[in-house]
Amino acid sequence: MLRVGKIEYLNTVPVYYGFLSGKVPSDGIEFVEDVPSELNRLLREGKLDISVISSYEYLTNSDKYLLFPNFSISAKKRVLSVLFLSTVPIHQLHRKDVWLTRSSMTSRELLKFLLREVYGVEPNFRYYSLKVCDLPKNPTALLTIGDEALRFLKTRRFSFVYDLAEEWHNLYGLPFVFAVWAVRKDSYEREKEAIGEFYRRLSKSREIGIGSFSEICSRYSKKLQLPEKMCKNYLENLIFSLGEEELESLEKFAQSVKVKAEFSFLPVSL
Repeated sequence: MLRVGKIEYLNTVPVYYGFLSGKVPSDGIEFVEDVPSELNRLLREGKLDISVISSYEYLTNSDKYLLFPNFSISAKKRVLSVLFLSTVPIHQLHRKDVWLTRSSMTSRELLKFLLREVYGVEPNFRYYSLKVCDLPKNPTALLTIGDEALRFLKTRRFSFVYDLAEEWHNLYGLPFVFAVWAVRKDSYEREKEAIGEFYRRLSKSREIGIGSFSEICSRYSKKLQLPEKMCKNYLENLIFSLGEEELESLEKFAQSVKVKAEFSFLPVSL
């Protein structure tokens, strides 16, 4: 039985939709759902065999993993679900409290890089988790991700909204890679055939999902309290593959956060 991590956000639903809709078999697979930072930890500690993980997790522990070829959660210009929200312009945040979600490593590191290197701002970073409700009632600025970011965007509570994928694109003209799929190297050595089969199933599942945005949004928009049109627009902004531009961006991000990474891929045949 393969233990496979699955993020509890809308942005991965298209990749898993073949499984979720019952059109792709899930026998031999146990899906484990959690926020990105927890899936990072579970894969790192060997409690999962395969998972979608933060790109920063892959870069900092690339010796442990093999990348799934051509799989990512990326955005060309705007991602809409990784947002830095502020009541004041960024340049006024020096030494002010800025609240960072504990749910995502990649987004935290990207924001820290942008604030330091692009805006020359060094705030006081604080950390929160919506699961334990430790976010102040009226924060000056916060980083929010996933479905919660989409809901914040709808409320228009904050005067200044910075989309982190757009900030990255403005700098380098590249998409930003927020997450990748990876398998532990030791799991692959034990379960080569099963992991190759899972990769083929995941590819089919994604193919079904990308052709089902309207169906997905009809099914999930009420649950997420989002208009169907906003849901579809969001999914259409995402990139679910890992091509040359995305790999170039990953390398650029590694340089930006001063991490040396090796890029090793799962050997597969479809």
